[in-house]
Amino acid sequence: MKLTPTDIQRQSFSARFRGFDPDEVRAFLAAVAEEMAGLQREKEEVDQQLRHLELIVNEHREREAILKNTLLTAQKLSEDIRSTARKEAETVVKQAELQGDRLLELAQNRAHEVERGILDLRGNRTALRTDVRAIVTRLTHLLDLQEEAEVEDNLRFLKRREEASGQ
Repeated sequence: MKLTPTDIQRQSFSARFRGFDPDEVRAFLAAVAEEMAGLQREKEEVDQQLRHLELIVNEHREREAILKNTLLTAQKLSEDIRSTARKEAETVVKQAELQGDRLLELAQNRAHEVERGILDLRGNRTALRTDVRAIVTRLTHLLDLQEEAEVEDNLRFLKRREEASGQ
């Protein structure tokens, strides 16, 4: 039988010649004592469960703190890695730009050298053409002189022959 505080307050005892019935009072007190003992056991169990749950909560809080610290450390490390990677990327890009500029400058210098070479070759071609024309002109002149000499030789030969036949 579960007793409530109201039950205890409303409990009435039969009157006897010398007061309340001692058996009834003892029975009620035994029931109250039993109920109180049960409540104390429940309270002790609840207190024990409370201590156990407080330990679990404290462990979870510690784990939460560790996880928060770990997360913050991971975020900081991630930011450091990103920052380092960004700096390295900027360095690589700058080096690539510098190398690209150097290669472009070398290519432009080479192109200027090739253009100068082409201009020199054109000049040489013009000079060679002039020289070839001069040689052709000289050879033509020499051929003309040789033809004249052959014609004169032929004429002399014919004159000699005529002189030899006429004599």
